[in-house]
Amino acid sequence: MRTQNSKYRYLLSNLGKGLIWLVLILALFLIAKYYFQSGYDTVMQHLSDKPLLVFSAFTLSEVLFGIIPPELFMIWSLHQGGVIHYILFTILLAGISYTAGIIGYFFGRFFSTTPLYNKLLTKAGPQLKRQVKRFGGFMIVIAAATPVPYSTICMIVGAAHFKLSHFLLFGISRLLRFGVYAYVVWQVDKI
Repeated sequence: MRTQNSKYRYLLSNLGKGLIWLVLILALFLIAKYYFQSGYDTVMQHLSDKPLLVFSAFTLSEVLFGIIPPELFMIWSLHQGGVIHYILFTILLAGISYTAGIIGYFFGRFFSTTPLYNKLLTKAGPQLKRQVKRFGGFMIVIAAATPVPYSTICMIVGAAHFKLSHFLLFGISRLLRFGVYAYVVWQVDKI
């Protein structure tokens, strides 16, 4: 029961942080859009002409620990055309993020077979594997739905040899996050 309570506290804490992060990004978006409109429009126009650069930056960010919040790329997607473009670009962003998690998983699997990994995790390795076996699915869902670095968690569960089919199933929650957040970004843009 104690473990269950700590899991829920961790979930609620990270969901709260995720909501705060989303509200902060959306507030900055609205401030930029309405108070710095000419600069905002110039940046968006400049980036609209370079979708390959934007998608490359997003891919790199997602593979390398999720450095840039995906919501910024959703905001960029608002300026690529109408609702159909927004939906298609958001689906593409979600697919890239999900795929980046899979790459992270396999990187973790590969890294776990290296001498460096064994040297770094001689003491922590067995405990890490136990924690992943115990909370692996929960860890994946939390990272997928909150600001916890998704790619990093994917690498950790890969290194702990979490079952691939379970990883892929729990990872679908990343796609759900993109859907919910994209809807919220779309609605805020209409303000």
